[in-house]
Amino acid sequence: MRGRLIIDSPQVLPMKFELTPYNRDLSDEVLLDDLRAVAQKIGKAYVTKDEYNKLGRLCASTLQKRFGSWGKVHELAGLRIIRHYDATAEDCVNDLRLVAAKLGKTTLAFKDYEPHGRFNRHLIAKRCGSFKAALERAGLAPSPMFPEKLTDEQLFENLEHLWESLGRQPTRNDFFKPLSRYSYSPYPRRFGSYRKALEAFVASFEHESTIEADAGPAATATDSSCVSPPMRHKTSRNISWRMRFLVMRRDNFKCNICGISPALKPGTVLVVDHITPWESGGETVIENLQTLCEPCNGGKSNLPLVEG
Repeated sequence: MRGRLIIDSPQVLPMKFELTPYNRDLSDEVLLDDLRAVAQKIGKAYVTKDEYNKLGRLCASTLQKRFGSWGKVHELAGLRIIRHYDATAEDCVNDLRLVAAKLGKTTLAFKDYEPHGRFNRHLIAKRCGSFKAALERAGLAPSPMFPEKLTDEQLFENLEHLWESLGRQPTRNDFFKPLSRYSYSPYPRRFGSYRKALEAFVASFEHESTIEADAGPAATATDSSCVSPPMRHKTSRNISWRMRFLVMRRDNFKCNICGISPALKPGTVLVVDHITPWESGGETVIENLQTLCEPCNGGKSNLPLVEG
């Protein structure tokens, strides 16, 4: 009888389907103890949600849903609560470091920080002097595109350029390159709101307009003492951007010859022209300036509007 080789197959144990503990069945103290354990492990009195999600038994959303807010969880656990109004400069700096590490960056722009950070730009600037100063304290380099502090004059000049180009008051959605040199955010940040920025801008022109009116129009070269060359002028040939805006606003941002405007035909470029040409003694005063489109200005050149 031929023998048979019998191989015993390993015993297969039945699969056990076991549920993990239901988080809702965990007591409040178990959840709070877990947060305390993570805080002790990292040696901090405040645990961010990212830190807890990495090291905690549960997830931050579970604790937050149980107790109402992440700050409330810390309060009940006897840990430090960081609210926006009592955050310190160190809190802001540490949060910048955390976001930079999370993104793997050594330089940080606010647009990169904002979606992940805990604090707004106003708070960081208030605690550290400026967002740029906070980056320096955090050992981070400012973004290569980090804007230097803009002056009111620069912001107004950009606003004037936008207003001229559009032929209307700019809205928030108009602040994009290349149409606008700067973003929308510096305006409400500097003046408190965009509306206040517009009011300050218009007020600056009203002030200059009053000065121009009080000074009166400069004498033109009709006087015999100014006829002989070289012709003497009482004003500069260059038209300031403020005066240019005043003239365009007076002319409703339309060409005085053909009536075209950027509002009617986007892309239209308006310029300010001397009615009486500079070469003929015309001065750079509002009364001697007019708004023209580029084609009409090129056709007129240095000719007077009325044939003499």
